[in-house]
Amino acid sequence: MWLIIGAFLVGCLSIPETEPTPVHPLFSAHENKYSLLMVLETEKTDYNKWLEDNEITNVKTIHGRTSLEHTNGEYKFLELEKSPAYVVFDTKDIVYKTYSEEELIKFLKENNPN
Repeated sequence: MWLIIGAFLVGCLSIPETEPTPVHPLFSAHENKYSLLMVLETEKTDYNKWLEDNEITNVKTIHGRTSLEHTNGEYKFLELEKSPAYVVFDTKDIVYKTYSEEELIKFLKENNPN
């Protein structure tokens, strides 16, 4: 009888799979994927197309911003100097910062998180 009750209780303890929560909202929630912040003069309309067109497969989340001033105010630790600005995050920290889209693409093609 205890075996049946124990089996029933274990079955009730199943936890649904959810997205991992990053330490910081800009950080990646996935150990094998980057998170990317793009601060541009105008908003990109399709980040997935940008990833596909540039053959980038190691970015899970893109955060788009159009205001350098607002972004620096909200995330002072970024210390962005100008726009466009691109910041790559892993699950714990900034791993790359550039003001060149070409340099960003090169970095993402040559590097993988963890």
